[in-house]
Amino acid sequence: MTNFHSIDATQVTNVTLNVKDLNKSTDFYSNVLGFSIEKQTNQQTVFNIGNLGYTLTLNELNNGRQPEFREAGLFHVAYLLPTRSDLADFLYHANNLNIAMGGGDHLVSEALYFTDPEGNGIEVYHDRPSEDWVWRDGFVKMDTLEVNVNDLMAQRSNEGWQGWPEEGKIGHLHLKTHNLESAYEFYVEKLGFEHISNFPQALFMSTQKYHHHIATNTWQSNKIRTQNEQTYGLCHFDIYQPNANTTHVTSPEGFDITIHGNETK
Repeated sequence: MTNFHSIDATQVTNVTLNVKDLNKSTDFYSNVLGFSIEKQTNQQTVFNIGNLGYTLTLNELNNGRQPEFREAGLFHVAYLLPTRSDLADFLYHANNLNIAMGGGDHLVSEALYFTDPEGNGIEVYHDRPSEDWVWRDGFVKMDTLEVNVNDLMAQRSNEGWQGWPEEGKIGHLHLKTHNLESAYEFYVEKLGFEHISNFPQALFMSTQKYHHHIATNTWQSNKIRTQNEQTYGLCHFDIYQPNANTTHVTSPEGFDITIHGNETK
């Protein structure tokens, strides 16, 4: 299986969310996803997502602004597990915690979808072997089919869920954008991602021929994010780009982005 998140791949390495209730959100990411706390204050929790340099940051925001429904924002943060067995163990664990979730077989991957206590979208998934992905005219074929839950659960390990594995990571970030043309200009033409899959009202983009490191869609949104620092939900994310100098930019959607070339991510 190709490593699509090596130091040669441009990719998302940190996501920052503004939250209303830091304690509740911290408990959720600790107990449900099993992320380990790197540091914590009264206003912030930083989680390690595995031990490969990926992080999730939660900032408590008092009297913040609730984004409008049609406003650009987070569709989901997608956390990648190393194996199908890990996904089966996680599903069993989440079910025991009564976490409501959906699923999707995307041909290139199998995924579970749910939200955190404040409605931020989450995907937990594993990749199918890249040798089995189907390509046509330079685009990878993806779909959304029903997950064969019985077949998946047959892959549960004897040990069961032991918390987030060390090799787990941020697999990709999916955004709600206001305009696909401006998203293409920014993520493809400026940052160097490759448009990798065709889907109605959406862009799937990657490097190293991954199915996607970042995606945007206009399925629900048509407005730019305003007052980003004072708005609940996605606030900031980091993009690792090989050999890049650290710079700070604003995405077309209105999000703050740090671009860096730190190989430890």
